Amino acid sequence: MSEARSDNTVTVSGHTISGVPGRFVLDARTNHLLTDSRFGPGESIQAGELFLASLVSCAMANIESTATEAGYPVTGIQVSATHTRGVADPTRYDHTRITVRIQGVGASVAETLAARFTETCPIYNTVRRGTGIELEVVAGQLR
Repeated sequence: MSEARSDNTVTVSGHTISGVPGRFVLDARTNHLLTDSRFGPGESIQAGELFLASLVSCAMANIESTATEAGYPVTGIQVSATHTRGVADPTRYDHTRITVRIQGVGASVAETLAARFTETCPIYNTVRRGTGIELEVVAGQLR
């Protein structure tokens, strides 16, 4: 089960599905998402794709909100993201690229909107600057 939001903390949890190796259910608030590991059935979105999806979603929401607030006549936003798994170190991504296309405004405004995204998106900035992370392991019965 996912926990409710408190202040600035967001929690997502997941669990396995009996009889389907590599398939998981993720819970975020009252939303549920079926995912696969790269070793699973391969029919559902995978972790690396979820990582990219979070960047794309943040970019689109940020740009749309900023454009609306500033009165820019944006008529469409398209964002794509790719990454390359490390060759020397496959436990990380060597490179992540985000491409933003903004329709309805000129290059200068598009650059301003993209800059606002890179300045304020916590997902983008976590990737760009890195962050601390911790792991807690608990053996025993599942909840």
